[in-house]
Parts: sequence; C-alpha cells; structure tokens
Amino acid sequence: MLEPTGDDSFFSWNFFDAILQQKEGYSDYRWEDVAEEFLKQHPLVRQQLEDKKKTDTTFTASASAQLNFVYKKSPYYEPEHMRYPVYRL
Repeated sequence: MLEPTGDDSFFSWNFFDAILQQKEGYSDYRWEDVAEEFLKQHPLVRQQLEDKKKTDTTFTASASAQLNFVYKKSPYYEPEHMRYPVYRL
C-alpha cells in the first residue's frame, strides 16, 4: 500500500496527486524584479546561481532556467511539492 510502484498502492490510486502537482508558480515579467531583489538580500543564493552558470552552459543560456532556480530557492516555492510523505526505514 505504501510502495509507490505497487499495483494497489496509494500512489497508484492518485492519493498523492496533490504532492506531484505544483499549484503555485510565477510570471516571468513579474518574477524578474522580485528575483533580483531576493538575490540582493540573499548573497549565498546569488553565489549558487553564479556557480551554476559557470559550470552549466545550457543553464547559462536559459533565462527561464535561471529564474526557476531562484524561485525554487525562494520562500515562494511550495515546500510540499515533490515531497513524498511516507518514508522507508
């Protein structure tokens, strides 16, 4: 029942759909200003962004990927998204 790949699991019966579906997001035109301000207030996140841009050319070429990176590091991102609420011991 708690195994995600099981035939009759909660996962198969869409019990965890809310976890998999991101409800909140951002609009590029508005988020750019908010992200810029957020990066000014959080130099560690700015450094992580710069480090990733130095090592990943695809990321560097994609403004959308960079905005999404900052969004996921911000307090606006849903912490429950992609968090499976059952743990295996």
